[in-house]
Amino acid sequence: MSIRLPSEAPKYLCRRCQRADPPTLTSSTRSLNALRCTSERNFIMATSFTTARTAATKVPLAHADLLNESLTTTVQSRFNGVLEGLHKAAIAIEQKRIALGGATGQSIGHVDFGAGDGYFCRFQNGIIYLLPPAAPCWVHGSILDKYIAQGAERGPLGYPTTDELATPAGSGRYNHFQRGSIYWSYVSGAHIVAGAIRDRWAVLGWEQSWLGLPTSDEKDYADGGRVSEFQHGNIYWWDDTGAIDLGDVAVRYKGLYCFGETSGAGSDEPYLIFGVVPPPPYRAAASLTQIYDDVDDGDSRPDTVELYRGIPGGFAISFSLFEHDTDDRDKYLGLVKQAVALAGKGVAAGCGGLLGPDAAKVCESVWGALATDLAKAANDVLGTGDDFIAASGFALSAKEMVLLANVPRQNFWGIEYHRESALLSDGDASYKAYLDVVRV
Repeated sequence: MSIRLPSEAPKYLCRRCQRADPPTLTSSTRSLNALRCTSERNFIMATSFTTARTAATKVPLAHADLLNESLTTTVQSRFNGVLEGLHKAAIAIEQKRIALGGATGQSIGHVDFGAGDGYFCRFQNGIIYLLPPAAPCWVHGSILDKYIAQGAERGPLGYPTTDELATPAGSGRYNHFQRGSIYWSYVSGAHIVAGAIRDRWAVLGWEQSWLGLPTSDEKDYADGGRVSEFQHGNIYWWDDTGAIDLGDVAVRYKGLYCFGETSGAGSDEPYLIFGVVPPPPYRAAASLTQIYDDVDDGDSRPDTVELYRGIPGGFAISFSLFEHDTDDRDKYLGLVKQAVALAGKGVAAGCGGLLGPDAAKVCESVWGALATDLAKAANDVLGTGDDFIAASGFALSAKEMVLLANVPRQNFWGIEYHRESALLSDGDASYKAYLDVVRV
């Protein structure tokens, strides 16, 4: 059997297909209201009719007229509900426009359907959004531009939950949304903060915290993480760590321990040369320690030499151990500088001009191999010197740097540290070097 469809669809207002006013709307609200075009109407009707056709195959022929009548009533009822919701939205949006005191400018469209159960209306200076039962919210300017670029209410943020407001200190503006916020200032521009990073920022005190205002959207970071940059630091997130706020860090050499001195008469006089290659824009560098006098088996030499200061973006480091004799230390330092400078240029080229957190993401795969290459280069170049004992290296990932800067240090014979080098040994003398990572 077949179902007799209604001969005429219910009339309603649509700026793209019909101009008839819905019976529930008055002329005073006509310009503010519209339903979607025929495709929307047909979708609603087709949904009902498809369901009805499926059911009708099981309905006796004698009841077909009754089913058609019920179907027509159901579709009309649905349209009436849509019109009633639209009418209420138009009134609420008009009241909001009046309350804003002319800030919106003139309407440049009808009230229209948004995502889900929401509505919106465009004006010369922005858009009013409404998601019942919440109140209408006003979005405009750079924040609106950012919001639309992310898909507006159909995007990840959802509907606005506040008007654009001034930050308490007056340094910026913001709108909160269902699933995030957009903050704007003249200095930083408009940026989205959402999820666990936003939650952490809120706990710290929003823009009044030590971080200040956001200067980037949330983006990918090294080791599968996420990061949002702020004026005075960043918030990092990994699924197994949660959100961690952190500014710059310093990586410091913290001391040397002798596991076995050089055989023969007298004590050792060791020293170290370091080569460090960080992500751009930070430059590769080399440095050396003092000469430690009278070092015997089991002696520790606590010390502090800053090797790197910047974002926790990962880096590679080499350790070259020498026994001071007659050779020139500056000669060896120069050779290490040449090696790390060349490696730094390679890293910068590999990052394709990216800097900071963006470079950290791109460079995350190079640190392990680079640390090995630096150690090998040191062995090849320095191994001919009479004073050279051994070289080694390791990498610190961005995630390791963030985590280490937030955990207590270990203490080994007076040396407070987070990481230790491999054993530096020529088969006779044996030493280890120790590092820490701290907030600065």
